[in-house]
Amino acid sequence: MSEPPFADTADTAGTAPVELPITLQAFQRIHADAYFDYAYACLGDADLAQKIVTQAFIDLGDCWDRVLAHPQPARTAWAALRHLVEVTREHLDRLDERIAFSVALRLEWEPFLDDLDAITTNIDGLEAGMALGGAIKELPAAKFDVIVLRFVVGLKVAATAQAMGTDEGTVKSLTTQARNKLEARLRSRRLLRPSSTKKDQE
Repeated sequence: MSEPPFADTADTAGTAPVELPITLQAFQRIHADAYFDYAYACLGDADLAQKIVTQAFIDLGDCWDRVLAHPQPARTAWAALRHLVEVTREHLDRLDERIAFSVALRLEWEPFLDDLDAITTNIDGLEAGMALGGAIKELPAAKFDVIVLRFVVGLKVAATAQAMGTDEGTVKSLTTQARNKLEARLRSRRLLRPSSTKKDQE
């Protein structure tokens, strides 16, 4: 994981720091690392990720009372962050590049690939990585999020659930569903062996 390069919330234009409600400051201390790592994993740019996360907390500060009144405030806050990341999705090609490079060298994705029964050895690693990256980008929002948080950022189930404002059972279910979609997509392109195993419970 990458260390977020910000400590105090300030607006993206570099003006005076924004004073957040005390409860939002506490929420920020809990979630800022995961928010930054998610944005950085998706966008591949630390400065841009910093601006996205900073803006997310500023936006939350403007409506924090309403967020707290929501039955699931953490889920509402996560939706605000991912909306800002979503509007910058043209930068997601960098996620493709990161996945492709990592698959080619079997770095951070090795446990994930082993769990998928691995991409076949007769396929070029870079080609397989680009295919995996493209398949991940096409996942629906929540499934995309759990794959990025768990297998790019490296969060466990409990930490992923906390970041997304959901429960561990939902994270496990989304992980399984996402794996099934990725497996089907990759197998259709003859990138997976006929059978695979899944270990989504850690």
